[in-house]
Amino acid sequence: MHDAPADDSDKLAADDAEALAYDPDDPTRLPPRRALWHIAVIGGPHEDDFDLALGYAQAADVLATYWIGLGANDALPVPIYYNYRHAIELALKGNIRVAAGCLRRDGVTVPHEELDKFLTTSHAVEHLADRLNQYLGRLQLEAPSNRLDQTTQDTLDWLHQMDDKGQTFRYSRVKGDRGKGLVRARPHQQNIDFDADIRRLSAAAWMLYGGCGGLLDEYAENQSDFYAEMQAASY
Repeated sequence: MHDAPADDSDKLAADDAEALAYDPDDPTRLPPRRALWHIAVIGGPHEDDFDLALGYAQAADVLATYWIGLGANDALPVPIYYNYRHAIELALKGNIRVAAGCLRRDGVTVPHEELDKFLTTSHAVEHLADRLNQYLGRLQLEAPSNRLDQTTQDTLDWLHQMDDKGQTFRYSRVKGDRGKGLVRARPHQQNIDFDADIRRLSAAAWMLYGGCGGLLDEYAENQSDFYAEMQAASY
């Protein structure tokens, strides 16, 4: 015989039991399942680097907020650095793609294959920032909008010095210089002002996502409106 399907009261009872067993101070246990919030949507034809940058920036902020509220937890800084760094890398790549599209509409040649190869092979924040600044400088933008603001640029330069290849915050050991094999990513113990670092990284991530990204979205929208008006006037 088959057991009768559990009714809603059985599910509620199970949820209540799980909630009672949950200990928020136990880092090995997740909160109880929320019946109305168990579906996530990922992927699709419109997912792009900006979507992923948003997620990594929000994840970093959540972890950073937890660290600030909890106090010293030395297991979290490296993952937080990684999430901010990856958010910044993805936001840079998203901005580069949008800027390239704007340049093409302005009549500037930006080869698709060269750009795709660059974006898929480069993880260096410095190189990505340089490419974005080049594209911003070729768009019809007035200063200071024709390049990244100095505060963000300084943060990107600092981040590149800490992790020039996107590996430092992913592993405890990374590839060293030629002939050295694997070396420790952080060979010396350091005491850092982590609160200052995460605020700096968060500001840069959101400036790239919402500030520069918003500027380029507006530029593209103005181009679209202009060409639509030109087309309408030609009839």
